[in-house]
Formats: sequence, structure tokens, C-alpha cells
Amino acid sequence: MKKGIIVIAAVCLSAVGAFAQKLGHINGQSLVEHMPEYKTAYEELNAYKQQYETALQAMQTEYEKMIQEFEAVRETAPKVILETKAKDIEMKRQGIYDFQEQASADVSNEELKKIDPILKKAKDAIEKVGKANNFTYIFDSGTGNLLYMGGEDVTKLVCTELGIPDYSNEVKPTTTGGN
Repeated sequence: MKKGIIVIAAVCLSAVGAFAQKLGHINGQSLVEHMPEYKTAYEELNAYKQQYETALQAMQTEYEKMIQEFEAVRETAPKVILETKAKDIEMKRQGIYDFQEQASADVSNEELKKIDPILKKAKDAIEKVGKANNFTYIFDSGTGNLLYMGGEDVTKLVCTELGIPDYSNEVKPTTTGGN
């Protein structure tokens, strides 16, 4: 009987061992933000956005000037001139709106173009570390969906794979509530 219990226990332990899964976690967003490529892309995107903001500001200034000129002659100018000025103002307003829409789309496309390769590089590094270290799953702890942070933090391994400094021991700023 005792021998039978030992055999059953051995079978159970081997079954548990066979089904044991190695779990890991990493904050994907933090990883990407620590990659040098991201910092470069972020600076380039800011410069790209700034060009649109400068152009938009010039358009806004011109629009405001048109309104001031309209208001200045509103009481004295002939009806046809006022109507023409009003149409010009409306066209300018619509042009600003169209410009904002196109600028937003262009910036989004530029962001995808610059950030997607960085995200792919990070994902590839995480997958490579996962395979090399026999992880069954690696969770992204930065998404907020992780209810329990068990398993191994693979940040150091992925940083090594990417050739960037390990940032996992950096002190994170804390926020305090005002209660």
C-alpha cells in the first residue's frame, strides 16, 4: 500500500512537472521608452509636429487678421465687399480645419512609420528571450491587465538582448494623494 502511494505521488509530481509553465513579465512600454531608437524617433516626431504647429499658427494669425479687417470696414464698406470678405474668411476657416485634419493624419502616419519598427524590434527581442529561456508566457505588466505579478521579470534579459542598459532598478517616481 505504501509503495502504491509513493508511485501515485511520483506520477502526480511528474505530471505537475510536465505541465509546469515558466512565466515571465516585462513592462513593454517602459522597455520601448528606454530604447535609443525610441528617443530618436520621439525627437524627430516632435520636430515633425512642430512644423505643422508653426504653419497652423501662421494660418490662425492670418485668419484673425482677416476678421479684424472685416470688423474695421463692416459699417462703411459696400455690401459686395463685405460679402466677399465674409466668403474669404469662411474659406480660410475651412482651410484651417482641412489643414488640421490632414496634419493629424500625416503625424499619425509618420508616428506609425517611426514607431512600428521599434515595437517589432522589442517584440522580437522578448520572443527570442522567451524561447532561449524556455518561458511559456511573458506578460506585459505595463498594460494594467496583470492581476498577479508572478513569474520572473525578464527585463534584464531583454535589455541584454537589445544591447541597452538595464533600467529595471531605476527608482520610479511616486505620486501621493491629497487626502
